[in-house]
Amino acid sequence: MVIDFSTFGSGTAPVPPDPRVLFDSLARAERYEFLRDPQGQVLQAWFERREERDLVIKLNTGGGKTLVGLLICQSSLNEGKGPALYLAPDPYLAEQAAEQARELGLEVTDDPRSPRFTGGEAICVLSLHRFVNGKSVFGLSGDSTRPIVDVGTIVVDDAHAALATVREKFTMTVTQAAHPEAFARLLTLFEQDLRGQSLSGYLDLTTAVPSAVLQVPFWAWANREAQVTEILQGLRDDHQLQWSWPLVRDVLPVCRAVFTHDRLEIQPPHPPIGKIASFTRARRHVHLTATLADDSVLVTDFAADATSISRPITPVSAGYLGDRLILAPRDIDPSVTDDAVRQMAVRLAERVNVVVLVPSKPKALAWQDHAVLTESESEGIGAAVRSLRAGHVGLVVLVNKYDGIDLPRKACEVLVMDGLPEAYGGLTRREQVLLGNSEGMVNRQLQRLEQGMGRGVRSVNDHCVVLLMGARLSQMIASPQYRARFGPATRAQIDLSRQVAQALAQQPGNPLEKIESVAGQVLGRDPQWIATARANLTQATYTTTALSPAAAHSRAAFDQAALRQFASAAGHMSKAVAEATDQAERGYLQEQLAAYQHFTDAPKAQQTLVKALGYNPSLLRPIEGVKATRLTVNNPQTVQAAEFLERTYRDRNELLLGIDALLADLGYDPKRVPAFEAALERLGLHLGFGAQRPERSTGNGPDVLWATGTLHYLVLEAKSGATSDRIWRSDAAQLAHSMNWFQETYDNTCSATPVLLHRSNNLEFNAVAPAGTRIITEETMGNLGQALRKAAIALADADAWANPAAVQQQFQAHRLLAQGIADRFSVRPRNTSRA
Repeated sequence: MVIDFSTFGSGTAPVPPDPRVLFDSLARAERYEFLRDPQGQVLQAWFERREERDLVIKLNTGGGKTLVGLLICQSSLNEGKGPALYLAPDPYLAEQAAEQARELGLEVTDDPRSPRFTGGEAICVLSLHRFVNGKSVFGLSGDSTRPIVDVGTIVVDDAHAALATVREKFTMTVTQAAHPEAFARLLTLFEQDLRGQSLSGYLDLTTAVPSAVLQVPFWAWANREAQVTEILQGLRDDHQLQWSWPLVRDVLPVCRAVFTHDRLEIQPPHPPIGKIASFTRARRHVHLTATLADDSVLVTDFAADATSISRPITPVSAGYLGDRLILAPRDIDPSVTDDAVRQMAVRLAERVNVVVLVPSKPKALAWQDHAVLTESESEGIGAAVRSLRAGHVGLVVLVNKYDGIDLPRKACEVLVMDGLPEAYGGLTRREQVLLGNSEGMVNRQLQRLEQGMGRGVRSVNDHCVVLLMGARLSQMIASPQYRARFGPATRAQIDLSRQVAQALAQQPGNPLEKIESVAGQVLGRDPQWIATARANLTQATYTTTALSPAAAHSRAAFDQAALRQFASAAGHMSKAVAEATDQAERGYLQEQLAAYQHFTDAPKAQQTLVKALGYNPSLLRPIEGVKATRLTVNNPQTVQAAEFLERTYRDRNELLLGIDALLADLGYDPKRVPAFEAALERLGLHLGFGAQRPERSTGNGPDVLWATGTLHYLVLEAKSGATSDRIWRSDAAQLAHSMNWFQETYDNTCSATPVLLHRSNNLEFNAVAPAGTRIITEETMGNLGQALRKAAIALADADAWANPAAVQQQFQAHRLLAQGIADRFSVRPRNTSRA
C-alpha cells in the first residue's frame, strides 16, 4: 500500500519568498546541508532591500556567490518579480551555475524562448555573451525585427569579469585582414588628422609597426560621421561585425576611434547598455562580486544607481576564507631570480599540485621545461582543472586565466603568479598610455591580482601558498598605498604574510630555502599556523568604499550625448571634471568634455583641450598644435638624482623593487613599447637628468629627451619594438627628423647626441644615421641597467640614496656620471652592404 502524502495538511504549501526559508524548503543535494553564515547574512540584507533597483553583493572568493545569486533569482520568481535571468561571464561558468541550480533542486533552462522562463517558472542561466550582442535573442532597443523579452530580475555573477565582456561587446573592430578595402578607406579618410597628431606615429601605422597606436581626433571623427557611416554600413552583414555594428551605430559620432597597424577599434566612452532593453527595463539588478575594488564602474558601465551601489551588501565579517600565505620572494631578498623561484616550484610540485598563472604564451615559454601541462584555450583549461581536482598532477601552467576557475582543496596548494595581463588591444593600450599609474588603472591591476590569488582558496576549509614573481607584483604587496585597496580578507592575509616575510628576511641562510621551509609548514598544516591564520581573519571586516564622485556625472553626460543633447552632456561632463582628483584622470575627463563641446562650440572645445593637456600631456593635440617646453636642469646630476630617489622611495626594499620594475619595463619587446618609452623617461630621472617625452606631449620631436647638464642633451628614439636585425632607413630618418627638431627648438648654445634604441646596430644598406649617432642595443641597455642596479644596492645597503655625496660616489664607481655616459653604454652604428 502506498500513501499519498499530498492529501494531508492544509493543502499546497505557499512558495516562500524569503531566500533563507526557500533554501530550507528545497529538495537539494546532501552537500548543501546548510547555508554558511555569510550567505545567510547577505541574503537577509538583500531581502530587506530587494525593492532597490541596483544592488551589489560582495562575498569573498569561494564564499558561495553562485548559490546566493540563484536563490535570489528563485526568491524573485516566488514573489512574482520574474522572469529571472542569471548571467555568468562565460559559457563554462554558466554551465557550472546551471549544474549547481539543479543540485539545489531549482528548475533552470538555457533557452530564453522557453515558456517556462518567460512564464516565470524556471530561471534562465546564460553566458553574458548570448545576452549582450548585436543579434541578442532578447531584442534590441529600436530594432523591430525582434521583440524585447521582458525580464524582471537579473543577477550578474562575477561582475568584475562581466564588465570586461560588456566593453568588448560594445566595441567594433575593422581589421585589415578581414576588411581590407574598408580599413584602407578609413585610414585614408583620416590620414592628415593622424599625421597632425604624430607624424612618426602615422608612419609606424603604415609600416606595420606592431606597437603603433593613434587615436583619431574627436573633431575629425565627428565631422566625418556621414563618410564613416557609409563605409561601416557596407559591412553590416559581415559575419563578424553584425554582432557589434547594431550596438554602436546610434552613438557613432561620440565614439573613440583608435588605429593600430592592422585594425581600427571603435568604442563609445561608456557602453550604451540601453540598447539591451531587457536589461534596462528589469526591475531588479543584482551584481555579485568578490574583488571589485572600484564599484564606480557599475555606475559608468551598467548605468547603476550610485546611491544604492555606494551601500554594498556584505557579510558582518570578511574572515570566512581559507588560509593563504602570500609571499613575494623578491620582497624578502631582491637578489632572488625568477629561475630560482621556478626551481623551487618544481620541487614543491613533486608532492602537491602547483598552478602557475601567466599572462601570455611567450611568458609560458619560461616554464615549458618544468610544466606537466600548459593550457591556453578554454577546453584545455577545463580539462586541466578537472585533472587537478581529481588528484596529484604536478606543475600546471594556465595562460591568461585569472578568474572563472575553481581549484579547491588539493587541486591547488601552491599558486604561482608570474605577471599580470598586458593591454594588447588598441583602445586598452591607448588608455594605458593616457592613464598610466592613475588610481583607476592601478585598481584594475590590483583587481586582476586579487582575482588570480583567489583561485586556490574556494572555502574556509582550503589552504594555499601564493608566490608572486617579478618586481611589479612584489611592489603591489609591499606598498601600503596599494595594499589598502585589496579586499579586507586579502589585505589581512597579506599583512600577516608580510610579518612572516620580515621574519624570514632577518634569519640567516638561503632565502628560497627559508621560503620553502615555511611553505612546508603551511602545506603540512602546522597547528600554530592554522590558529594564527584563522585568528588573523577574525578581525577582517568590510568597509564602505566611496564611489568616484565623477562616475555618475560622466554616465549622465554620455546618456545625454547618446540622445544628441550635447549642451546638456557638456554640463554633466563639466561636473565630472570638477570632481576628479587624480591629474591624469582629470585631463582624460576634460578631453571627453571637449569632445562633447565640439558639437555646439568647436573653438571652446579646442580651448578645453589645451587646458586638459596641462593635466595630462598624453592626450590629443589641439588643431593648432602644442609648443614644446624647453628642458633645463638647475642642479648637479647627483643632487637631482638624490632628490628624486628620496621623493620616490621610502625604504630599502621599495628602492630595490622599484629599480627592478624599471629595468623590467626597459625590455625590448614589440608589445610593450609605450611602457618602454615611459620607463626610458623614468630612467633619466633616476640618473639625475632632466627628462621629457616631446613626441608624446607635442606630436613632434624625439620619443624621449634627456638633459644631462652643461647644456648637453641626448635625443632618444626608441625602437625597442623592432624585430629585425637591421636598422631600417625610416628609423634612421626619424632620428634625423628629431635632431632637426632639436636644432629648431634649442639655440646654438645647446648640443645634442642622437641616440637610437634598437636591438641591432646594423644599418640597412641605404640608411643614413645622423653624424655622431650612438645605438643602445639590448646588450648595452642591460649593462646600463645592471650598473644602476649595483649602485642602488650599494646605496640601499648604506641607507644613503638621499645623500648626494653617496650618490656621487656610487655613480662614479659604476660609470653613471653624465660626462660620456652615452658612449659608455652604447655602440656605433655599422654600415652593411646590400644583400
